[in-house]
Amino acid sequence: MAETVAPAINKPIWIDLSSSDPAASREFYAALFGWQVEVNPDPQYGGYALARAGGADVAGIGPKMMPEAPTAWSVYIGTRDAEGLAKKVLAAGGKVIAPPMQVGDQGRMAVFQDPSGAFVGAWQPMAMSGFAAGAPGGYRWAELNSRGFEAALPFYAAVFGWVPRTSPMGKASRRTQSSFSETRASRAGWR
Repeated sequence: MAETVAPAINKPIWIDLSSSDPAASREFYAALFGWQVEVNPDPQYGGYALARAGGADVAGIGPKMMPEAPTAWSVYIGTRDAEGLAKKVLAAGGKVIAPPMQVGDQGRMAVFQDPSGAFVGAWQPMAMSGFAAGAPGGYRWAELNSRGFEAALPFYAAVFGWVPRTSPMGKASRRTQSSFSETRASRAGWR
């Protein structure tokens, strides 16, 4: 019997790279991390490739959606309701850059911008439930580096229920690093 895995809600669930040269990017990351990368032949996915490590899904690599967009990695946070999340983003002072949209039978995605200007994606899983957490060669950490983190902290708390935690960044430094700890609700969604 197949094990059912609950999707990660209010946690990173997927990462992908939008590249001006997806073929070169696929080759580079395959060599760097040992990923097996396969381009989806279905034209509706526009050349999007799935990367696997040890048989586990770890990332996606595809062409840029708009010519003016930068080549960049994106982090997607899991949600049960992409439309509801878009409303929370607006209420918390963020912007909806790409409204929730269907991605074949895989799920629904959206892209938002926080008040500091950073972009973050959302993924509402259907057939594609996200990356394999803890897979060797897979996702481990993402962070926001922002000059406007004072505006970002309450945004992420309101939208995802994340609780900020501040820690010093070295003995000689006066800078601090704020990170988020998960809420009890998101921990329950992880199981």
